[in-house]
Amino acid sequence: MDLPSRANAMYNTWWSFANYAANAKDAAGNWAYTVADASSAASEIARTIGGAYAGWSPIGMSQLFSVARKIGNATGTLSTADPASPITPRHVAEAPWSRSQADQAALPMWQARVSITYTDEAGLTQTGFSVVNISQVLPSSVGSLNAQLQLRVQDQLSSPPGTGTPRSGTLDSIDSVTLLAV
Repeated sequence: MDLPSRANAMYNTWWSFANYAANAKDAAGNWAYTVADASSAASEIARTIGGAYAGWSPIGMSQLFSVARKIGNATGTLSTADPASPITPRHVAEAPWSRSQADQAALPMWQARVSITYTDEAGLTQTGFSVVNISQVLPSSVGSLNAQLQLRVQDQLSSPPGTGTPRSGTLDSIDSVTLLAV
């Protein structure tokens, strides 16, 4: 994805902030912040801290916030989709670090960022994230995607120590999925 120049200039310093602000939800499940809230807070941070944070712009924040909100909207759409429904472009977001459209068309790849609850080896319930890469073809339906992710995340949790998996345990649930075209 080619970010607009102002958003690109701010990406390294401000992406986490913009992503959090764009996707935080209140207790009722509504978006907690607007782009105006994020810009106001960013302005205050820039004034107070300065340094790398001083290089912010309202337009760049607006652009980053928009990209992040699209990711949140895709996650929400996917999480409420009927398992029998096909995966559509509304379920997939493009990340700021995604390859160009031409590269994506030549070799389609997706990254599923999966929020999970699992029971660790000590029997304690834990939460965490797992990343599953998908190449060439997406599963035919939302239910098929979820089944594939359950198998792959459980496989990650079952891998022997020293194979690159930072934790072991048993998958209890997949709590949300963010599907990114990368």
